[in-house]
Amino acid sequence: MLFDLHVRLVDPLVAPALLAPFLFWNTATAEEGNSFLADRHVSRGVQCQSCHTESGKLKEYKEFGICSSCHGDYDTVIKRTAGKFKDADPNPHDQHDGNLPCTECHHGHSASKNYCADCHSYTYNVP
Repeated sequence: MLFDLHVRLVDPLVAPALLAPFLFWNTATAEEGNSFLADRHVSRGVQCQSCHTESGKLKEYKEFGICSSCHGDYDTVIKRTAGKFKDADPNPHDQHDGNLPCTECHHGHSASKNYCADCHSYTYNVP
């Protein structure tokens, strides 16, 4: 009987739910109430080492950095985000300044930035 209870506790379908709070306790939130892009990644199961080296720096990956290893190259991101910005046009990924590094706008551990707003009045909600 005791053996059956033990087997149920480590059932592959149950174990992740029990362990999740302990596996992801170290999120990227700087202070309570803030939610940054890294928190969004962690909540979706992406671990820190997926993007960062052991020393904490972003990993290198092709032309657009580690982001493109999951999100695709610039052309892929432009296609995936086409028509997504209902209140703003143009698509911020398909803009006249060329293919900017993802980190120009998207910041993992601090508030992201609307790069376009430096010159334009576009109101993008940048994750």
